[in-house]
Amino acid sequence: MAGSSEAVIVGAGPAGCAAAIGCAMAGLKVRLLEAASFPRDLPGETLHPGVEALLERLGVAAEVRAAGFPRHEGIWTHSAEGRVFTPYGAGADGPWRGFQAWRAKFDALLLRRAVALGVEVLQPCRALRPLVEQGRVVGLETSQGLQRGRFVVDTSGRGRWFTRKHGLARSVDSPLLLARYGYVHGRFVELDEHPSLRWEPDGWEWIARVRPGLYAWTRLSLQGHARTRPELPQALSTGRATGAPRGADVTWSRVEAPAGEGYFIAGDAAAVVDPASSQGVLRALMQGMMAAHLITACVTGKVPETEAARFYRGWVRDMYQRSASALREQYASIPGAPSWASNPSNWSDSRTSW
Repeated sequence: MAGSSEAVIVGAGPAGCAAAIGCAMAGLKVRLLEAASFPRDLPGETLHPGVEALLERLGVAAEVRAAGFPRHEGIWTHSAEGRVFTPYGAGADGPWRGFQAWRAKFDALLLRRAVALGVEVLQPCRALRPLVEQGRVVGLETSQGLQRGRFVVDTSGRGRWFTRKHGLARSVDSPLLLARYGYVHGRFVELDEHPSLRWEPDGWEWIARVRPGLYAWTRLSLQGHARTRPELPQALSTGRATGAPRGADVTWSRVEAPAGEGYFIAGDAAAVVDPASSQGVLRALMQGMMAAHLITACVTGKVPETEAARFYRGWVRDMYQRSASALREQYASIPGAPSWASNPSNWSDSRTSW
């Protein structure tokens, strides 16, 4: 199967759907490729209240509010100094509230919006390699044939297929970090209202209710040489685990050129910091929307492609550095925190083509 579009987007997660929706709302022809079948099992996400403004612009805010996701007004933090509740803040309409989004449902709402706007979805469809002509990306080979496009957008996540296949360099700013996460059935009233972040001697532990009677937990050791412990958090020890704990690579890294001739990269495919930032989906939506904005500006002749790529590279780099700096500030207060977590000069690496 062959086709041509103004934007071919790989990955139907938050970044990919945001890019597809943005391009489609501007009247562009869009194809969205997704390797997995939906619904797919992904960890629940804690969404900061600031996400609502983005959801409004994407046209899915009402659907997300009606989805029944748990809402919360802040976070409990446990440390050696005690237990502290940190609210998000408040406005004229009352306290700001975040979402604890079940990703399978959240992603499906975004994909449904893209389809309603006329985005063509190929699923399951796996990206194989970019098509390059005279130094410019002009499409890609897929499991369903050639897909040509004015722009290719990689939002496929931490597999980074485009970065690997196109030979792009990636900066790594931490040792290898492997988070553990899982789910527990039970009833823990003290955890129902607000997520809980517990600082541990070597890292942190996160617990949040994601559905009625179902709680998600995530743990990360910041000691790159140490394995993150897989056992259930003490607060959930009387519950029933749903399957074995799973793992995820959350090593801090970014692609050094997340935009270039004929391509953009967004979401985890572009940059990753560990989930203590609680902004992974927020960043993914923003990057997908920005990629769509710049693609539209290029297609309509308002901005030269080289200028759009240069702006996006700097914008993604600055967003990543702000997130990393905020986490380093948090981690610096942990007794025994590793030196890399508080001082960027203590760890830097640059790798190509992976």
